[in-house]
Amino acid sequence: MSSSSFINSNLFIVIAVLITICIGDELSEDDNNVLGNLFTALGSLFLTKASQIASKQNQDEIRRQIADMENQLQALKSKLK
Repeated sequence: MSSSSFINSNLFIVIAVLITICIGDELSEDDNNVLGNLFTALGSLFLTKASQIASKQNQDEIRRQIADMENQLQALKSKLK
């Protein structure tokens, strides 16, 4: 999804809290630990993916800037001839 925010952040927090309360009370300590670790791992993976996307976008922008500068340099060189 390319939208910068597909869900209101406050609503997301409320939903997460409600799910945690509903599910967490029914599980054992070990099960809560396993789920907590799973969601932590998922969060880390989403953050890594977001970082990779941002890095690629930055690299693409730098390549465009370099191409523009090379074109400007060629234009200036042609004016000298």
